[in-house]
Amino acid sequence: MKTPTRSLVKLAMVATSLAGASAAYAQEAVNVTVVSGYPPTASWVRVFEEFFIPTVDSKLAEKNEYKINWNKGFSGTIVKPRGELEAVGTGIGDMGIVVPPFHVDKLPLFNVSFVTPFSTGDLHLVTKTISQLAQDIPEMAQEFDALNQVYLGSSGTVDNYQAVCKSAKETVADFEGVKVVGAGINLRYFQGVGAIGISSNLGDYYNQLQTGVAECASVWAEATAGFKLYEVAPYLIKADQGATTSFALTANKQFWDGLPESVQDVLRTTSQEYGQKLADYVVNASSAALETFKQNGGTIIEYSQQQREEWAKSLPNIAKEWADETEAQGKPAHKVLKVYMDALRANGEPVSRNWDSE
Repeated sequence: MKTPTRSLVKLAMVATSLAGASAAYAQEAVNVTVVSGYPPTASWVRVFEEFFIPTVDSKLAEKNEYKINWNKGFSGTIVKPRGELEAVGTGIGDMGIVVPPFHVDKLPLFNVSFVTPFSTGDLHLVTKTISQLAQDIPEMAQEFDALNQVYLGSSGTVDNYQAVCKSAKETVADFEGVKVVGAGINLRYFQGVGAIGISSNLGDYYNQLQTGVAECASVWAEATAGFKLYEVAPYLIKADQGATTSFALTANKQFWDGLPESVQDVLRTTSQEYGQKLADYVVNASSAALETFKQNGGTIIEYSQQQREEWAKSLPNIAKEWADETEAQGKPAHKVLKVYMDALRANGEPVSRNWDSE
């Protein structure tokens, strides 16, 4: 005859085994294809791969309900650069690292940090503020909604736009008549000081500076080291033109709607953390790049707050121009501009010009 104790032990062992099997069975797999046309050597892709993915995996493992099978569509394997927005909207990618500055016609409200130069170099704050604006002002997230996407959070890789030049520029007046290569709206930052803007791209700056096509280039610190611009433009004019957010994590709407709520929560919260983690990386890389610039014979000329204000006030009000044009499309750009600037001022940032109140 079996003793009650031995029977209870066996029952406990069976129960434990069944519980383990049940837990393992309950961890349902979710397939996620994430796209970026850029390789993992790009900081925003690297931080996604090294931080976002393992953080999501860890959070889901704690709940032991779902796990994600990641298909990393980076390096142009699924889309080329600039193709991320369309890929996520059509469902080619479930998630993507979208670049809003490439799509200002479709995502104009996300351009606010680019039209408010000389306002702040705090990338953590800018990232947090843009993400918060998208939650508080429905029309921002609706820009992605209209493209069949769910907005999850913003991020950036520029803590401050600067200028590198072949000769010293000790004052704002020294830019008068100087040719400057740059990309997009950044060239307008030089408009008020009498510089001549030449539209180009980062990969061509070195040769253009070397051959005399231009005297200066609009860049950020990390790029000066990565492209060895100190070899052809040994003066870095640290005017701190400001931080910007260039990226947004988004998800295809049908894919998102099909996800369990617990997985949605993890992806959304980790998207916010990703923006701050990328800002950490950028700030550290920027500091290291400035040291590299000096170690390779470069000279850093740091402008005072008074000089920054002089430069900012010399510019046309590009923020108001942007807001007026965007309002004409039926979007609340003036509201976005005011709330954004209010947030910077509330945090004590050295705003050189009140772009929203002129």
